[in-house]
Amino acid sequence: MATLANDIRYAVRLLLARPGFAAVAILTLALGIGATTAIFTVVDAVLLRPLPFRDADRLVQVRIVGRRGGVFPLPDTDFLAWRALNRTADAVAAFDTRAATLTGGAPEQMTAARVTDRFFDVFGVRPVIGRVLEEGDDKPGAVKTAVLSQALWQRRFHGDPAVVGRAIAIDGEMHTVVGVMPPGFRYPDADTQLWRVLTMEPPKRRGPFYTWGVARLKPGIGVAEIGANLEAVASAMKRQYPGPDAWRMTAIPLQEAMVGDVRAILYALLGAVGFLLLIATANVANLLLARAATRDREIAVRGALGAGRRRIVAQLVTESVVLALVSGAAGLAIAWWGTQALVAAAPANIPRLEEVRMNVAAFSFALAVASVCGLLFGLAPAMRASRMPLVETLKDGGRGGAGSSRRRAQRMLVVSEIALALVLSIGAGLMIRSFAALQRVSPGFEPSHLLAFSLSPGAQYDTRAKLLAFYTTLVQRLEALPEVRAAGLTVSLPPHLLSMTDTFTPEGMTLPPNESAPLGPLLFVSERYFTALGTPLLSGRFFTERDERGAPEVVIVNEALAKQYYPGQDPVGRRLKNGGPERPIGPNNHWMTIVGVVGDVKYSGLDAPPEPTVYWPFRQAVATTQWIVIRTTGDPRSLSAAVRGVVAALDPDLPISRLSTMDDVMAMSVAPPRFRTTLVAVFAAIGLLLAAIGIYGVMAYAVSERTHEIGVRAALGANRGDVLRLVLGEAAILAAAGIVIGLAGAAATTRLMRALLFHVEPTDAATFAGVSAVLVVAALAASYIPARRAVRVDPMIALRYE
Repeated sequence: MATLANDIRYAVRLLLARPGFAAVAILTLALGIGATTAIFTVVDAVLLRPLPFRDADRLVQVRIVGRRGGVFPLPDTDFLAWRALNRTADAVAAFDTRAATLTGGAPEQMTAARVTDRFFDVFGVRPVIGRVLEEGDDKPGAVKTAVLSQALWQRRFHGDPAVVGRAIAIDGEMHTVVGVMPPGFRYPDADTQLWRVLTMEPPKRRGPFYTWGVARLKPGIGVAEIGANLEAVASAMKRQYPGPDAWRMTAIPLQEAMVGDVRAILYALLGAVGFLLLIATANVANLLLARAATRDREIAVRGALGAGRRRIVAQLVTESVVLALVSGAAGLAIAWWGTQALVAAAPANIPRLEEVRMNVAAFSFALAVASVCGLLFGLAPAMRASRMPLVETLKDGGRGGAGSSRRRAQRMLVVSEIALALVLSIGAGLMIRSFAALQRVSPGFEPSHLLAFSLSPGAQYDTRAKLLAFYTTLVQRLEALPEVRAAGLTVSLPPHLLSMTDTFTPEGMTLPPNESAPLGPLLFVSERYFTALGTPLLSGRFFTERDERGAPEVVIVNEALAKQYYPGQDPVGRRLKNGGPERPIGPNNHWMTIVGVVGDVKYSGLDAPPEPTVYWPFRQAVATTQWIVIRTTGDPRSLSAAVRGVVAALDPDLPISRLSTMDDVMAMSVAPPRFRTTLVAVFAAIGLLLAAIGIYGVMAYAVSERTHEIGVRAALGANRGDVLRLVLGEAAILAAAGIVIGLAGAAATTRLMRALLFHVEPTDAATFAGVSAVLVVAALAASYIPARRAVRVDPMIALRYE
């Protein structure tokens, strides 16, 4: 222990004696450790840490999986059948998420969920006060009940225990508060503030698909067993409602359901910072090798005084580990700041972000990474020093052998840095090209000069006539504002806020046995919606005020539907109905006449292919919750106050939700790919900079060691160009070797990124070639200063160098 303590003290003195070297090495490694620890902290909280529920490994989500892996929510028919036939779960429930308006005071719209009776039993959570929903609370005719979050209870009701049993108005409908949940319960969303009962009336048909199933499995039951139970349920559904064989009910662990969409993103980021850490480690190893060149006589004297090879190796490795641990401490500070920045910049669709924080696991990870890095970059100089020829070194002769082996080690490290930087940079290049391709996708409308907001009138608008009158008056008053060109209503907002899909059947379509009708977005829109959005009319007409209830039922279809189901024909005048062959003609699915064809608009995201879309006239299919889109002549933000005033004049108790420009909505729709692309690009830029620094260091050291050789060459007639080519040629050879290795590594690793790319192949030749060229230029630029120094070597001074 005394020897170790002495070695540590000596390592600290060495760092203090060379503050410039210490600062560069510590900062380089701290960047790598800090970035890696920050990403690991997010990965640990989101992917690795168990869900904060009792026996979380027994929780599953149930949904429908269709052709090509498409995931769909459950309709009432399927959930009710599953609940009746359940044999594998202690509790099953269904939920959907939607905004709710709380009145009885200042109106407030908040994130809420509608849940069936056993929802809280699934998660095994008990209330702070009162009770949770109990079996039978969701039956038709039962008293409407609700459960509050603790945050809502404290903020809105001042923590009054007497709130239990009180009736509150949610969307204008009275609910009795039965309990308050603890602060740690955050499901289905982190900001859910209210859970109200979801009552399922006896379904008249299969659809719409809007709820997600959750279940707590019985002890000893796994996903395979509940899968078999669900197969029996699905078979019963197919007998009653014929559908495609490809559609099946499946269960997956709840944690996988929550993080499935972001798993690939986070692992890609973790891989990127892993490459960055390796580059930083190689860079510091190069610095240590360069410093070791100045300590040859010191090491030789130690050996001559009796220090064995093991003792010398232990001293040098200790110095490296001390350097790494100091870097790790600095890296923890960077990681703390980086974690806060990541959480602040991360898109809202990453789950469990509220659980991300530096903890013992992150600290241990940083400590382990620092220690491993210290061992890795300390081994190269330590092993070289252990093989040093003592006599030749003490005489300050025989420099060629030691210098040659050191140069080989440095060159290998630089080649490794270049290869790693190339793999990281190619990954970043592919993501940048993918994001650029995504931004070039047309959403089907012009987003500039558009303002959008959402309204959810409550139960006071309990009839179709009241809703129609409210929204008709609202649109008229909005269009009367001086800067408004047009205003329209829709239930789904492009490019990614789709709220409803359903099946449809074109007249004359014959479906094979066990094949379902086609599925696509279903929208209820007002007559001025397409004008406000700027969607072109390709054939026929738009909706008019005459397309009201009692008039012939009509629809508008998009270009994708027309091309797929009416190829080479004009579908205007043809008919289709909502639903498939399992749904006979009834009051809710008459044959409807197609009166127009409009351009394709994205509703499932910019990266989704064009989907067959059916538009119904709002006056024939009135919906409660609506998006209102407004086309303005000037800056849409300037209309925010006027819009709020119009709504308040109509209904002062009705809050506006999600008021924003369509430019902001477009930016929100591409937030996840922008987030990951930006991070990987930053990591790649840092990696490229570190690789360039490594090349500069090696070439500068090579020039200093070859001063005598360069002087001889100059004395024998070599001109400045010859010396320049000598140095730059060596750098080009190193860059070429690194690029060859890096291209092979990139070809193998970028295939893992396929799911993150849009309209770009993982082995895109242009990206590979372009990034390689950039790296060659960076390598030559980093070598240029040492090359210029070599050119200025005075032959007479160089010949006296020895």
